[in-house]
Amino acid sequence: MAEIKNTKKAIKDSNKIIKYIDDLADKIKAKFEKIKDGAIGKTIDLNQSKPPFTASSLVAVSIDNDLKKIINNKEGEFANSGSIKEEGFDSFIKASEKYLSNNFSINLSKIDLKAISKKKSVILDSLVDNTKILKTDIQDLLTQNLAKGIPQKTLIKELKDIYPAYSRNGSTLLNTGMSRLFIDSNVSKFKSSRFNWYLYAGPDDAITRDIPCKKWVWHRFPASQLDIIRASRMKLWNCRHNIIPLSDEEKDNYPLLVI
Repeated sequence: MAEIKNTKKAIKDSNKIIKYIDDLADKIKAKFEKIKDGAIGKTIDLNQSKPPFTASSLVAVSIDNDLKKIINNKEGEFANSGSIKEEGFDSFIKASEKYLSNNFSINLSKIDLKAISKKKSVILDSLVDNTKILKTDIQDLLTQNLAKGIPQKTLIKELKDIYPAYSRNGSTLLNTGMSRLFIDSNVSKFKSSRFNWYLYAGPDDAITRDIPCKKWVWHRFPASQLDIIRASRMKLWNCRHNIIPLSDEEKDNYPLLVI
């Protein structure tokens, strides 16, 4: 039977998982910066030695291979061992299972884990789609002059402006996707356990958004508002806040959240 064992520990464990997601997103940003830098370097080299279509194709293959190493390759250099799939998501799912079991006596079923796996694939697909934009931009630049290679000075100048948000967007997609997955899987189990009260928990610092997070953080709300709060939370990008069940005895320790 589900129960709230220790709210302070639940908050601490939740913060650890949110921090893990943040760190993972930072690593993705650094990895994506390397993909872009490598693609730019290869583009400059191939522009001098290959016809535009050949150069375009070779750069595209290189980008795809670099992304594949990060996402799929068990021997990849991610989190000191393994890939996003093997190291990042597996560790995240195990931590989420432990969080629910240790703090609320809630166990994820095979059906739950299958649903999480499907949503994991959506997040990984978003990283692939983000990289397609980079690849297309470089290919378009290489093939805009079919008769000969682009002058080196022109190429270098234009490559500086190629998809400047690539690595930042990759980080945001992973961070937001995983934190939403964490919230969604938790709240779905909390609803079926029929807890009466919840806490909007997380940091209240200089980078916390004013609305709604600063207004809501460390405030309690009843189960009747759970779907509304969850829906609002799920719209936020790079949010570091979580929804945690409160016991009836603890609810008066926190002010009431006003939507």
